[in-house]
Formats: sequence, structure tokens, C-alpha cells
Amino acid sequence: MNFDNLKTKNVLYVEDDTAVVDSFTKILNKVFGEVLIAKNGQEGLDLFIQNKHSIDFVIADIKMPKMDGLTMCDEIKKISPEIPCIITTAHAEYEYLVKADEIGIYKYITKPLNITDLLSAISESAKEK
Repeated sequence: MNFDNLKTKNVLYVEDDTAVVDSFTKILNKVFGEVLIAKNGQEGLDLFIQNKHSIDFVIADIKMPKMDGLTMCDEIKKISPEIPCIITTAHAEYEYLVKADEIGIYKYITKPLNITDLLSAISESAKEK
């Protein structure tokens, strides 16, 4: 699959697991123009607010310290409703799916992450923008 349409796009990646961040950041840096990284929802929201005009996508885990990913995405959607948010999680519980739908999450992807599935979801949302 060709992801060339993402080279000019910037992503905010919010994940508290440093091993996951280390492995995925290497790939994301090859695909995107810029990758901003936060280790919790509050830090992610702060980074989004500081860079809201340059961020094209948000990828976030659900369960994180300080602020969970769904709450963070809800706040981001209040600021910029057009921003596609993709949630990654090991928790496919019904309550999370319902809240994700209510917030307007673009895609909900369960872990372990498949990088091709994640990039395909982002590439699809880029075409819809």
C-alpha cells in the first residue's frame, strides 16, 4: 500500500508505553512530515493546543495517566472538530466503543497494533479531508 499522501502531514502520537512509542515512532517518522509525541492525555492536549494549526491527525491510547485518550480527543474535537482521532487500545470494552462513537473518533484499533492497519486508517481519513 502506498502512503505517499502522508509525507506532508503531521501527527500527534499520544502513548504512555515507552516501548510502543519507541517502535512506532521510527515508522511514523518515515511516513509523516512531523511526529509530535506526548506521554499522557494532558500533555497531548497541551501539545495540540500549541500546534493546532499544524497537526493533521491524532493517534492516542485510551488508558494513560493524567487524562485518558478519549477525554483528550473529546477536548481536541471541541477545539478542532475536523481533526481525525484514531484510538489505539488493548481494551475493546463496549463502554469505550460507545464513548468513542459519541466523541466522533474516526477509528478504534485494538492492540497489538498492526502498523499497516493504522497507516491505512490514517491514509483513508486523509483522503476524506
